[in-house]
Amino acid sequence: MKVTFVRHGANQFTGTPRLVGRTDVPLSELGRRQAEAVSERLADRPFDALWSSPLQRCADTARAIAARTALQPLFDARLLEVDLGALEGKSFGELPEGQRSFRERWGRRPGTTRFPQGETIAECGARGWKVLEELYDRHPQGHAVVVCHMFAIQAMLARIFQLKPHLFRTFAIDVCSLSTVDMAKGGFRLLQLNDTSHLDALPASPTRTPAALPARTKL
Repeated sequence: MKVTFVRHGANQFTGTPRLVGRTDVPLSELGRRQAEAVSERLADRPFDALWSSPLQRCADTARAIAARTALQPLFDARLLEVDLGALEGKSFGELPEGQRSFRERWGRRPGTTRFPQGETIAECGARGWKVLEELYDRHPQGHAVVVCHMFAIQAMLARIFQLKPHLFRTFAIDVCSLSTVDMAKGGFRLLQLNDTSHLDALPASPTRTPAALPARTKL
């Protein structure tokens, strides 16, 4: 089975220091144009399934793809973004005094450090893996499209390639990017990673400011 991961298009918080996980924000105007561009890129390909996070920024990206592929999107809560808990909608600098140690722990082991009142990246990857297992059972020789979120895609890729959870940021995943994995039983192969060539004609999407996340973990 092949899986093509699509990150949703841009929203009003894209490129800001604020972390948005479960907040159900819509696509921005640029995000809608990005969704149309990625749908054109995938048009008329022989996909077998289209699964998506139910949050509207993903759902609307998936519906744009569905309109050009004749697939009906299936919305699954296991593809939601990581639960950011008390950090939802905030930047790291806005952590309450009693939770400041989280930033230091996240800097050392982000994959297994639990967001305050939320979950870990590893847990996010584990529930996403269940979706991939189900897709494989249904379409072992097929090609599925999975539309979801940055941390969720990074976490699933780390799990697929058996990386330690804190190495999830090995994979850059930009808005409306395409990343494709061949999940054959003989071994997994990365066929495409963070491909955004279909967005070249659009204005550049803002990127998150360096202050939003602590420095990468040292290997």
